[in-house]
Amino acid sequence: MATDDLRDRDWVLLPGTLCTEAVFDGFLDVLGVPSQRRKTVPLRQGTVEAYADSVSKHAEGAILCGFSLGAIVAAHLADRTAARAVILFGLNPNADDPAKAAGRLAMAQDVMAVGGREALNSRLPSFSGADPEKARQVVLAMAETTSADIGAQTDLALSRPGALPALSRTQCPVLALTGSRDEMTPATLGQSAAAAAPAGLFRLLPGLGHYALIEDPDTCAQAVIEMSNAALS
Repeated sequence: MATDDLRDRDWVLLPGTLCTEAVFDGFLDVLGVPSQRRKTVPLRQGTVEAYADSVSKHAEGAILCGFSLGAIVAAHLADRTAARAVILFGLNPNADDPAKAAGRLAMAQDVMAVGGREALNSRLPSFSGADPEKARQVVLAMAETTSADIGAQTDLALSRPGALPALSRTQCPVLALTGSRDEMTPATLGQSAAAAAPAGLFRLLPGLGHYALIEDPDTCAQAVIEMSNAALS
């Protein structure tokens, strides 16, 4: 898949928990994807199945791209789309760990009580890239904007069944990327997702964390270009 193919296709975008489409903006700007080709599916419903129709409707011939919780939704639905490729950043393809339930529910309560910025401020992982503080502020701003969505997003995270079976049935290229310093979704999770897909590839993003897309969009874009060329050569 040449760079112009990435640029000239529609992109269906699924952001992560307390994220907006801004998480993808720098990355897509580097690729040269026009704004009119970017279709964002906000995470405002509490089950994977609730997104099936909208994702499959828009993803035909498009690039389906998800980040974190959005990557989870994309991975679960990848086998039900006619996407040109599926790109997953910071993915955990497994069902949620029950031990995390209390922490997720506590965060949701805090977000509803004090807003996303304040609730997330002390919970964020470390940031990398050229300007970690700028990246941090972008994430906090997104969290404040999406505070009202935290209830549905928490339900979604807790109820997901695990995406490896769906990935094993996905025939289009599946590109999984994880920052080497990702404290939330370690590289082994992205590797298992890529290994499950018949046409899966994994790329470690050196020196970047969970929010690699914001920390270094240039590196993320170059990695996707190289992986796409390899997957479709």
